[in-house]
Amino acid sequence: MSTGMVTVQLPAPLYADLESLAAEEQIEPMKMFAHLVETARQHRAWLRDLAALREQIRQDGGLSVGTNKEQVVEQMRRTRYEIFEAEYAHLYR
Repeated sequence: MSTGMVTVQLPAPLYADLESLAAEEQIEPMKMFAHLVETARQHRAWLRDLAALREQIRQDGGLSVGTNKEQVVEQMRRTRYEIFEAEYAHLYR
């Protein structure tokens, strides 16, 4: 399969930044450009996953962990106990 080529015009300072980043990574500027595009894709996917997680938490009633340190610690202890009971308690009975 043949790969088509496209010419992109960049402002000189932006291209200089791209060259600088590529030099730091010891790769060609085009490979650096491809790396940056892939990183942006991964970041967008991460943001979509985070948004989905936040929506799921919101639909499930949110995270009510308390308003002060003691309440937060107590909620964490309850949660840890519930997880232990659900997943591991049968191993010790």
